[in-house]
Amino acid sequence: LLAFGPMSLNDVCCLVPAWFGALATFLTFLLASELSESTSVGLFAAAVMSVIPAHIMRSVGGGFDNEAVAVSAFVLVLLLWVRSIRTPSSWFFGVFAGLAYVAAAATWGGYIFINNMIGLHALFLVGFGKYNTGVYRAFTLYFIIGTWGAMQVPVIGWAPLRSVEQMPSLLVFGGYQLIEMCDVYRRRYGKDISPLRFCFLRVLVWCAAGAAVAAVAYVLMEMGVFMPLGARIRGLFLEAVKTGNPLVDSVAEHSPANEKAYELYLGKPRFLAAIGLLFCWHQRTPGKFLVFLYAVVAYHYSLKMSRLMIICGPIVSVLAGFPVGIVFDWCFEQLLGLISFRPAPAEAAEEPPRRTGGMCSIWRTAWHFCGPALWPKEIDDVISAKATWGKRMWFIDRPLRAAVAWAVMVACWNNFLGDAKDFVKHCEEVAVHMSSPQLMFESTLRDGKKVIVDDYIRGYEWIKKNTPEDARVMAWWDYGYQITGVANRTSIADGNTWNHEHIATLGRILTGPEKRCHNAMRHLADYVLVWAGGHGDDMGKSPHLARIGNSVFPDHCGDEDPMCQKFSFYQDGSPTPMMARSFLYKAVNHNVKEGVSLSPKYWKEVHSTKYGLMKVFKAPSVVKVMNVSEESKRWVADPANRICDAPGSWYCLGQYPPPLQGMIATRRNFAQLEDFNRKGERVKSAYTRLIEDQRDGKNNGKKNGKRQAQIEDEL
Repeated sequence: LLAFGPMSLNDVCCLVPAWFGALATFLTFLLASELSESTSVGLFAAAVMSVIPAHIMRSVGGGFDNEAVAVSAFVLVLLLWVRSIRTPSSWFFGVFAGLAYVAAAATWGGYIFINNMIGLHALFLVGFGKYNTGVYRAFTLYFIIGTWGAMQVPVIGWAPLRSVEQMPSLLVFGGYQLIEMCDVYRRRYGKDISPLRFCFLRVLVWCAAGAAVAAVAYVLMEMGVFMPLGARIRGLFLEAVKTGNPLVDSVAEHSPANEKAYELYLGKPRFLAAIGLLFCWHQRTPGKFLVFLYAVVAYHYSLKMSRLMIICGPIVSVLAGFPVGIVFDWCFEQLLGLISFRPAPAEAAEEPPRRTGGMCSIWRTAWHFCGPALWPKEIDDVISAKATWGKRMWFIDRPLRAAVAWAVMVACWNNFLGDAKDFVKHCEEVAVHMSSPQLMFESTLRDGKKVIVDDYIRGYEWIKKNTPEDARVMAWWDYGYQITGVANRTSIADGNTWNHEHIATLGRILTGPEKRCHNAMRHLADYVLVWAGGHGDDMGKSPHLARIGNSVFPDHCGDEDPMCQKFSFYQDGSPTPMMARSFLYKAVNHNVKEGVSLSPKYWKEVHSTKYGLMKVFKAPSVVKVMNVSEESKRWVADPANRICDAPGSWYCLGQYPPPLQGMIATRRNFAQLEDFNRKGERVKSAYTRLIEDQRDGKNNGKKNGKRQAQIEDEL
């Protein structure tokens, strides 16, 4: 029997990704089985999901992150959704799909993907003539329960009804209400109405509703009700690599994926998945359309943002299971036929009443004219003759089928066993790399000796043991979680900071001149931490910090320098004057480079790790050495000065102490400038305008190139 001993909160956090990774694998088995109507497909899909690096990247023990839980929630939503539309009478599963969506929305901002994915699938069901009252009830229940529940999450709020990126599923929901309204009218008052007249009625209703929605949307847009596209979402639909948001552009995971990334995270199963697209059309369940849609959308998103490779894990696993599982089922059935009679044909699935006056009628009419050319009657005759021959000559048919099945299985074993072993070996190597601690690593010294460099973890442990419990530590936001989780101290920003202006303020302070930096920092932090010594230190990231700060503080580098070239290195490796004066440059190179050090009037180095990869400085006050502004510290700690959505809530916007209001007043609200489509009197940041100009120039260059080619052809 399994036994669980006492576990600390840290133990739970470390094991959560592994637990939910196992859960996601099991849910992938159920999803693949539901979509394919084959348990074998589910088993092979789960086998791939359990080791594929696209899933391991967020399910390794110790890799506690939102996505570790989100993948399981996403797969559960899809599973319950396709289960709710299996038959017209299974619509009540839509309730559970809605509840699962609430859980997904509470875990990760990528919930928008899953919501629009289901909305797109619901739209395709209408387009392919698969709509019925059961589908209507399932989607309506899912959307109402899911949207209401998501709106209870503080960071989401009214976004499902206001955000442009969530409008598609909302419009599909409205369209479903119109379709059902017309059907209800027909059932009650127009039973004798002809299909053609009913079709015209629908067109009239849709035109009237479309005009009304357009008018209302225009009024709401003028009132500023709609929220613009976020930079991450907008980047998924831009041809250019840059989004116009320097914070988003600075994150490596937001860069486009390439072939090496697909090989690393998806491996050989991606080729099986491509074949699986050919196997997912013969099933009776309407969920089969979801497989194709999910694959197309996930591939497009991952092309634009390598971080979204994580959403490719489930669909690649499912599709890879299709050809293997279906071929295995067929082969096993033929071998089983040697010793037993074939099972009776399965009962026909529940079929909804035939619909007229809509897409069903259009497809039937198209098949009436095109069907004979695409599927001649002779094909049915051949299939019928083959079945008759198999029944009469069963003593020849069954052994022949078994021989073919055995040959197929042997051929697959001989040809693909090596590939399977290579894939498993690849996954093991990637898993070892991904599970390695990020706060320590192996390195080789100049004398060839290998050592474990644990500067980062030892630095955080020093902070935990040698600083007051109420100490506030300022660092770049990349290290915020580590300061909170390992050092157990308050960080000024971390990976969950959604406020672009706050992170830009942090960037401006750290890359600003030493005295100006101190004037602001003394009101926010007791200690400041920097990464030094190479290996991804703060100097390598510093141009991004300056660029992000300039997007909100235009006086930092200036609108004439949106890329902050003033804050960079010359070709010989020497810093520009702005960088040389900055706190960050002096802190990283403090007493390392000749003539570079921080003023003891403002700072005191209190700890430097063994290999110099982390340095911690005490931020003293100008008035009193080794003392920050206690007045600002008390003001920030006062609950009355926190801005929260509810008393005691974890979601608090916060505000800065009064001495910093002068600096804060010079900020530009970048959130108002984020949308490329926003025109008018609002001035975009210089960085945003630069990226727009570069993208427009690229597009104009393509247009000019095409026009030039046309002229040359004419000549």
